[in-house]
Amino acid sequence: MFEKLIKKSEGLRIVKKNSLCAVKLHVGEENNVNFVNPLYVRQLIGFIKEAEGRSFLTDSTTLYSGRRYRADLHIELAKEHGFDFAPFVVADGFYGDEYEDVNGSKIASLFTHVDTMFCVSHFKGHFNCGFGGALKNLGMGCASKGGKLEMHSRSKPEINMEKCTLCLRCFDYCIYRAIIKSNKKLAIDHSLCTGCAGCMSVCPEKAIVFSWDAASSDIQKGIAQYAGCAIKDKDVFYINFLINISPNCDCFHSNEPMIAPDIGILASFDPVSLDQACYDFVKESIDKAHPEVDAQEQLIFAEKYEVGERKYEIKTI
Repeated sequence: MFEKLIKKSEGLRIVKKNSLCAVKLHVGEENNVNFVNPLYVRQLIGFIKEAEGRSFLTDSTTLYSGRRYRADLHIELAKEHGFDFAPFVVADGFYGDEYEDVNGSKIASLFTHVDTMFCVSHFKGHFNCGFGGALKNLGMGCASKGGKLEMHSRSKPEINMEKCTLCLRCFDYCIYRAIIKSNKKLAIDHSLCTGCAGCMSVCPEKAIVFSWDAASSDIQKGIAQYAGCAIKDKDVFYINFLINISPNCDCFHSNEPMIAPDIGILASFDPVSLDQACYDFVKESIDKAHPEVDAQEQLIFAEKYEVGERKYEIKTI
């Protein structure tokens, strides 16, 4: 069925003989199992080879601490999660500081050197954007560390001490030393906090929450802007896996019950219409999981910045 989808949608028409094709994906954080199954990605690599293109897998380093924070660890994790069938290149260098300025956005340098890209995304919920799909894979995933920091600059978490058990996992986890321990209490120093939200992922009591003010809107606007810069002058085909629909990002170090039944795999040459269609399929579940977020803001911003159009037509195979 996946093969039929790729051929029916004519996604391989962007592949030119001996052209270099980047397959942008998310290999999942350690202990997370909801990322796109590597068997599908292996098949996509095979299709590109049949079309006489040369492909490699890629993603950028993370702002939060973990196995994807540094290039060598990121590559190790990719192999452990089954992405060992093609070269894996970290797009923003060993420490995440290699980027090019594209219309004011700090785009990971590798993406400025490729003309053809396949964007493979797991569609799921997201605590700060409502959902994460193709746009987030482009906007956040193609940014260098500095770009990610810019997009998170207004998002700062807080600790609910009524739920906190002082297990200190967040304290030990934070490489920015933003979590302060004193008098049997924890607090977050917002002057040191990057807003990466890694502490939320490791807290077993869900005691760390975001103060929402304008943070979500700012991040979604940033994602839309960065997405447009990431695909500038490129031929890109987008594939969204609307299966294993988890409440939070594959960046989380844990797994939670799914929030909606599997729908299928969707593909398009337009990331905005693709994400809109996926959202419409599971709108009720996404809105219920993250009622404090207007999940469609990223779509509205992306259409405004001419990344794509929200209107779509579904063709089923």
